[in-house]
Amino acid sequence: MTKTKILFLGGLLYLFGLSSSNAYLLWLKSADNTIENIQSIEEKHTIRIPLVGFIFDPRGDYVVDTLNQLSGTLGTTRIYHITVSPNGFSAAEVAEGKFDKQYLQFFQAIKDNNLRVVFRTMHEMNGGRYPWSSHPENFKKARIHVRDLSRTVGLSTNNILFDFSVNHRDMPTKQTPSQKAKLIPCQLSWKEKTGCYTFEDYYPWAEYVDLIWFTFYNRGKGFADRKRLTPSQIVYEKGRNPLQRIKSFNKPIIIDEVGTTAVWYEEEFNYKISKEIYKTNYKMKNTWLRQLQNLLWKEQDIIGTVYFNVDYTNGLTKKLIGEADRSVINLETKKVYNTIFTLFKNGDDLHLRSPLLNLFGVGLMEINNKETFVPLKLFSKMRTLQSGINKLWKTDEERKKILTSLSSDQLKKMFPTSTLKERENILELIK
Repeated sequence: MTKTKILFLGGLLYLFGLSSSNAYLLWLKSADNTIENIQSIEEKHTIRIPLVGFIFDPRGDYVVDTLNQLSGTLGTTRIYHITVSPNGFSAAEVAEGKFDKQYLQFFQAIKDNNLRVVFRTMHEMNGGRYPWSSHPENFKKARIHVRDLSRTVGLSTNNILFDFSVNHRDMPTKQTPSQKAKLIPCQLSWKEKTGCYTFEDYYPWAEYVDLIWFTFYNRGKGFADRKRLTPSQIVYEKGRNPLQRIKSFNKPIIIDEVGTTAVWYEEEFNYKISKEIYKTNYKMKNTWLRQLQNLLWKEQDIIGTVYFNVDYTNGLTKKLIGEADRSVINLETKKVYNTIFTLFKNGDDLHLRSPLLNLFGVGLMEINNKETFVPLKLFSKMRTLQSGINKLWKTDEERKKILTSLSSDQLKKMFPTSTLKERENILELIK
């Protein structure tokens, strides 16, 4: 079987239409973590985004408020990728239950709204920037604790998948983790000498991880004198080789956050030059996007990529050390990188065969002109039922009338081996 490829651009999932057997779904992060941002992109560019993602930071009541609005706005036939991390708490404090209230509210909102969520929490723990990082044993206890919390409100893989999100470079600290902590740039060959931890050290039992995610960026010269690296140079980096190590977990792989600046030149960093190149050069970012696509075609084990569609610089008018504009569709500056649109394709059913849907145990199909998630065990029966009705009745009105008038006894004759529960589920789906 040929794998379906997915390309996620940070919170919104589009179809990369190259062939029916290999396709990318493009996921863009909602630029300002609002539903309105996603609706505006869909309206302006006439696209339907099957997957939508948010990274909630800072956190507050509006996180649950947003989840409560999703079913009535973006709907329940999309998959949501959502990051909620525990404010300033360490992994040890999370394991002790100090963030339980917020996690439980979040999990309950997923259940109440019948959402399907890929959940990321305490990401990039193999660095030293975040309070939950640099302590493998505490981290493992915390991750197991959080996953177990989700089960106490009745969630399962039908509604929530847990990712294990690492940075492509292991950079722990021996200090108290913070944005200013001194980092240890680990290489595998140095591990015994330095005692630095690598992402393998943080991995909880396999049953607590549904997907492996990793993050990487090409920063260029947005606000500092950095190298410009291709995606392949990053994931195959000598002495680290993060992709090969990630494959050893034998889990579905998704690039969790990825992005590139549009700014690079041979000379030493100069802010005025960087700003001018940002205004005029579209080629570099478009080229890097094509390089990312080439990596995905080569690496069949990667089923998706989340592009971090965010401009922290406000068009390079705001000086942020270490950050730069990574967006590819920017509604505020009206700056769009056209390579994205040459890769978009709508109107086929490639996203219906997404491996991500299979992990949730559902397929996506249209019933009575409405997209509906269907449990995989019923999917073939529903397709058979639809196919038969479509052949006999030509108009939407006729088909809907037949579907909605079916009884359990009629379904039993059509599917003799079906259980009463299956027939009840089918009737619920079509009515």
